[in-house]
This record gives sequence, structure tokens and C-alpha cells, in this order.
Amino acid sequence: MLDDLTRRLQAALPATVPVLPPEQILLPAEWQEEDASGDLVPNGERGLHVYLRQQAPDGYVQIETPEPITTTGNQDTYWTAVAAIAGTAEQAAALATQIRTALTGTPPADPGWYKLVIPARHAPIAPGAHLARATYTRTLLLGQLPN
Repeated sequence: MLDDLTRRLQAALPATVPVLPPEQILLPAEWQEEDASGDLVPNGERGLHVYLRQQAPDGYVQIETPEPITTTGNQDTYWTAVAAIAGTAEQAAALATQIRTALTGTPPADPGWYKLVIPARHAPIAPGAHLARATYTRTLLLGQLPN
């Protein structure tokens, strides 16, 4: 399911927007300032604001670990939080809208594979960083994505 989410988001979003899997959740917070050649700057800045400035000026997407919610026979339902994080509230909101369209589609022509279950919650999370985090659901058959 994570591969499917990542693939759909990377295909729908600009290449300048990183899509990070759950295991990279700390990467932006621990980011160290780099110079133009990619070497670490001695005594340079570190943190989310540096990551946004150097790696994700258009924002980035953080996918969280899918959580099993219910099971009924052969069907398992998972909820997955997906966050848009950007330098301004407006950027985060716009990115969250792109994420929503990529995952839920544009009904009725393209209904999408995921359903929104918790709309985006918007909040500042650090100086110069804003979050828009929504939760999506997907049903798997016998633990597998249906074709």
C-alpha cells in the first residue's frame, strides 16, 4: 500500500516536491545545511526550515504508517495519514489539495482509489513551517491491493 501511495503521489505532484515514506519522518527535522556542492557546512544551520529551504522549497509530503482499522472477512481497511508540509500556510493548503485530488480523484469521471476520512488539519509546526495533515482510507482484499 505504501508503494501504491508513493507512486500515485510522485506521478501527480511536481518533481520538486519530495514524497517521504514513514521511515524518513525525522529526515527534515535532522537536516543539516549543505553548500552548493552538497557538502555539510561546518557549524551550519539544521532543522526543518533548512530542509524546506534547500530540499523542498515547494513543500514536501510525509506519508505515515498505514494503520489497520477494521476487517470483515476478506477485506481489511487501513487509514493512512498524509501530510503536506511547506513554508507557508497557503503552500501547505495548496499541496494538500493536490494530494487529495491525486488520491481521491475527481468524481464522477475519476473516482480515485482512496477516500478521505479525516479532512486536512492545518497548523504551524515550527517557525517558517506549516502542516496540512489529512487521513485517507483504502480497503485491501486478503491483505493485497485489488487490481
